[in-house]
Amino acid sequence: MKKKFGFLKRAIVAALTLSVLGSSAALAATENLFGYTVVDSNYTQGLAGAINGDRTAAPGTFTSNTKVTGLNSDPALFNFFQGNESRLVLRQYNVYAPATLIDNKIIDPFASSWTPSITEKKWDAVRNLHAVATKGNFLYATGYDLGKISVVDMSNGYTQKTSYQFPTAWPSIPTTVVPAGASVHGEGLTVVGNNLYALFTVNPNGGYSEYSDSVVVKFNIQANGNLSYVNYITVGKNAFTLDHYDNKLYVCALGGMQNAGSSNADTRLDIINLSNFTKTTVNKAASMTGDFRDITIVDATKAYVFLGNYNTSWNMDGGVYLTTVANLTSPSAWTKVSDLSNAPGYLWGIYADSNRFWFVKGNQIDIYSSLLVSSAKKADKTFTAVDLGGSSFGPYASLNSAIILAPDQTSGLAAKSMSGVAKSFASQTALAQQARKAAEEAKTGLKTVNGQRILSFN
Repeated sequence: MKKKFGFLKRAIVAALTLSVLGSSAALAATENLFGYTVVDSNYTQGLAGAINGDRTAAPGTFTSNTKVTGLNSDPALFNFFQGNESRLVLRQYNVYAPATLIDNKIIDPFASSWTPSITEKKWDAVRNLHAVATKGNFLYATGYDLGKISVVDMSNGYTQKTSYQFPTAWPSIPTTVVPAGASVHGEGLTVVGNNLYALFTVNPNGGYSEYSDSVVVKFNIQANGNLSYVNYITVGKNAFTLDHYDNKLYVCALGGMQNAGSSNADTRLDIINLSNFTKTTVNKAASMTGDFRDITIVDATKAYVFLGNYNTSWNMDGGVYLTTVANLTSPSAWTKVSDLSNAPGYLWGIYADSNRFWFVKGNQIDIYSSLLVSSAKKADKTFTAVDLGGSSFGPYASLNSAIILAPDQTSGLAAKSMSGVAKSFASQTALAQQARKAAEEAKTGLKTVNGQRILSFN
């Protein structure tokens, strides 16, 4: 089993190989590196754009460009592969009428223009898309609202061919794990070899105030794209990452609902060994602040974990820790390399490769020219939501989603991802929206019910 390395690292390897072959121009190419969506101050409109530059250049040279305008109030981007070609799904969740689906836009992220789309399709099994992954001609998609997996035939115009409902499609998952009447939500998908792994969260009594253990389900992928159930394993409550490295999956779980003023006692990191489908559970050290929120692994010597929780002002306290893969099970041996105190914003996530560190930090994107080794390191480039949204989006524009854009994979020049998907902060988008709503209720007394803002007396 090959190890999964960062997408930017693979791009650099590919570029250097091209240089040796005589195509030195590849090293100076400017391309889209990072995708984002922004919504305006009043949550009435959105846009999608990209941060671009030379993959080997200093972040200070990076710029941003708006790619798609006229979007609704909840757009998000997802990166995947169709064969060797990198692609995007741009979805728009219909917050005010969720059952009325809006076409998903399929986009070439490296085209000079993202409009018109390659194609536009609805998948009726997916509402509020949260994750995609691919294998061969088939794209797998899951959404928060319905808790289903859609099987999409990319060779047939991205048409949905079948779907599966969690957990009822697989009777082997008992009601002790998913009680009858529970609300279930699709959160993550990863392909490793001929297996699809799907992450679902469970609210045993509906809503999102109470969580039971999340569930990772393993499937075999059949030649026609259909899925055959293999097994399941439970992980932490309100889990949302499904990162793959060296035949293991790393699952961060908040441990329950997001709180203002404290972390969750049940927050944890689960490491699933795919060779035998067992887990190792990691709990934070007593001295650490926050819930497990994200993880990114560069190689065996460099793994980063982000922990944080909101304080009573709904600002983030916490930090990023550096360790080795071997020491991920020993948090007391981790080194804090970034400190957060009263940091504003709601979208959070980290991504590192061999020569650069990206930090989606609340309402801005910080880019570091090298990996973090101490808290003294400062970002070399920062893009705020106001910068990315432009003046028409107002001073309180918000980041709504973010995605690393994986380069096209050329056989022999770049190692292909084992997961069929690039690093996404899509599940953090839902956490951001929940936190934003809770903060608004706390600060203004206004509560969002069925898409309408009303005065809350509870």
